[in-house]
Amino acid sequence: MNKSIVGVLCSTVVLVGLQASSHAQIDETIKSGPELNAISQATTLLIMNSSGGHGSGSLIAKEGNTCVGVTNAHVVVSESGQDLQFAVRTADQEAHPVTNIQVFRNEDLALVTFGCEGDYQTIPLATYQLSPGQEVYLSGWPADSTPDGSYVRQFTSGSISTILDRPVAGYQVGYTNVTNSGMAGGQVLDQAGRLVAIHGVGAIEDPRRIAARLGVDESTAAGLADKTGFNYGIPVTTFLARASQAGLNYPFEVVFSTPQGTAPQGDLCL
Repeated sequence: MNKSIVGVLCSTVVLVGLQASSHAQIDETIKSGPELNAISQATTLLIMNSSGGHGSGSLIAKEGNTCVGVTNAHVVVSESGQDLQFAVRTADQEAHPVTNIQVFRNEDLALVTFGCEGDYQTIPLATYQLSPGQEVYLSGWPADSTPDGSYVRQFTSGSISTILDRPVAGYQVGYTNVTNSGMAGGQVLDQAGRLVAIHGVGAIEDPRRIAARLGVDESTAAGLADKTGFNYGIPVTTFLARASQAGLNYPFEVVFSTPQGTAPQGDLCL
């Protein structure tokens, strides 16, 4: 596998130069849970590295035989400085060596490109203003999600709980969906099946506070630490602004409308 990290991208807030979608019309209707899961299954990426670690991502563009995925920078940059190699597994279970990685400077975002012959579905990017209380769905590949330790994509429902006034490393959208390690870089979808945020932070209760509360040592408390139920993602609008300023003119499918209509009757959301 060949990996190269090219450039560090600057920040801006303008949206110019994005290529128009190759699709004339993107379905904006509210969908049932199974329909959303099918969209997500086709477009959620499993990103693996040569040291055995992994993360998640979304397939957001295809240009010829080149596919483009978005994920978190911390998924594809080693904290120890190791020269890791990466591969992306798509919905058809094919593993594709990553040929290029582009890391953003001020947000926990990165683009991965890889060769992909065939007809791969991409996820549209929705740019309308998000609101607390709005239903969202999250897709990713958690670690240790099965009894035998194999990777299985998980799709969870929840709602937006907050929009931060000041983003932290790009993170601004809080939501209640269940997450776990390995799901970083995964999808946050709206009710019409469009990407609205890139997941990356899952809140975990501080073991030190548990130790003080229960009167136990921190190693014991670490085993009791659990998700608090609140997680954060980076809005798609932030990603598009940074990509535009950096001249990354891939054929993203960008929509501006909120989900329309009502979900089909008789289908239970996942």
